[in-house]
This record gives sequence, C-alpha cells and structure tokens, in this order.
Amino acid sequence: NEMKKVLLATSALMLVAGAAAAEVAVSGSARMGVVYNGTDAEFSSRVRINFDASGETDGGLAFGASVRNDQSGVGNTANGDSTVFISGAFGKLTMGDVGGAADALVGNVSGVGYTGLGDTNELGYLGTDKTAAYYEYTTGAVTFGVGAGQPTGANENINVGVKYAGSNFSVALGYEDSATDTQVSVGGSVTFGAATVKAVAMDRDSNADTHFALSVDYAAGATTVTAFGTDRGAVNTFGLGAAYDLGGGAALKGGIVDNGTDTIADLGMTFSF
Repeated sequence: NEMKKVLLATSALMLVAGAAAAEVAVSGSARMGVVYNGTDAEFSSRVRINFDASGETDGGLAFGASVRNDQSGVGNTANGDSTVFISGAFGKLTMGDVGGAADALVGNVSGVGYTGLGDTNELGYLGTDKTAAYYEYTTGAVTFGVGAGQPTGANENINVGVKYAGSNFSVALGYEDSATDTQVSVGGSVTFGAATVKAVAMDRDSNADTHFALSVDYAAGATTVTAFGTDRGAVNTFGLGAAYDLGGGAALKGGIVDNGTDTIADLGMTFSF
C-alpha cells in the first residue's frame, strides 16, 4: 500500500543520508625494480593498500581512521599500521602509529632511489611505540605538536615541536625525552625557483657529536634530481638520484648511495593509485 511505499522510501533516504555522512576511501602504492646491495643485484617489489575512513558528528567534529595492508599480510595497531583521529576547532588528536611531534614537524631531508636505499638520509628520531598519541594545532603559519608513547617502561616518550611555514620556507624545532635518552632537533627548508634546500640537525644526549643532514632537489619539467649528505660523526653518507614523472601516478626512479660501508644503488618504478 501507499503507506508501506512511503516508509520504504523514507528508510532508503535515511540510509543514503547516513552513507553520505561517512566515507571509506581505498588507495595504494607499489614499486618494482632492481637493487644492488653492494655485492649482488636483486629484484625487489612491494605493494601496500590503504583504507581511510572518515565521518563527521552532528556538532561538526571530524573523525576517522586508517589502516595499511602490506603484501606481507600485516595491518593492525600492534605492528604499527593504523591510526584513529578526531579533529575540530581545538586541533587534531591521533592515536596509533604516530611518530611524534619532532618527526612530524621537523622531518627529514630528501632521500633517493625507488626504495629509499636504506633511508640513510634520515638521522633518526627517538620515536614512540605503535599505540602512541599525538596532538597537533595549527593557527595561521604556525603548527604546534605534542605527543606521548605508552607511559610504561621502554615505550615512555614525551615529545613536543613547533613549525613555522612561510610561502617558500619553513623552520621547525623539536624535543624528545624517552625513558633512556633525550634529543633536540631543528630543521628548515627554502625554495629558490626550481631548487629546494632542506637541512636538519640533531643533538642526542647519548651521541658524542651533533648529527647533520642536507639535501637539494632540483626540478626541471617532469624530472627531479636529488642529492643529499649526512654527517653522523664517525659515519658519513652521500646520495644522488633522479625521478621522472610518467604521469597517471607512475614514476621512474633511481639512486646511488655511499652508506659509509658500501656503495648501493637501485633503479625501478613506483606507482600510486
């Protein structure tokens, strides 16, 4: 009868309205190519699928979660592949696999290669465990962050940071205090036309020396050439690489790195979808 039709139509509209209020997006990345590890050349490939869910409360608070599924089959909070957040005028609070304020705001200089070649461009943060909390608030060009690991044993970590981002430059400062160590980090970047220069310095209490890293990216059309160097006291690393954007989410990338022990290299393709 007509009443049943009205009820069914109303129920369908409510379901559609509910679906519109929340969203689950699927994205991913993959790579394949050849890596030279200093002794042998090997094939290397990887695929990751990301699930990002988002919604909004009646009062205008945004919330969401993300989980990453690797080809190895892992993808949960325990092994560090998921986050949950809520955000609003007060800022954004995220729990899960969050690196902390210093990592998020100071960051790292640019690396090379389609695999990252051991991420030797990174000086290393004290970090948190995989069920940590991170709060961030942005006002104008300034972003403040504060994070904490689980307040127990070796996972204990308190970190704070601040970043100022201008039109073509940024500067950032971070501080970390773990159960066994402390570290101060400072970083910045500046863009001159097609060139971007990034620098990071870290002073860790347990290290005898302050560590430094510097990178330069130069973009010319679809090609970006990158060079970086790090000074870790007794160990220095240098890298040179290039990336060519093929369009549609595909890129051809390669790099060579002197990691202080061996010369390693890679050449391959990356995909985002």
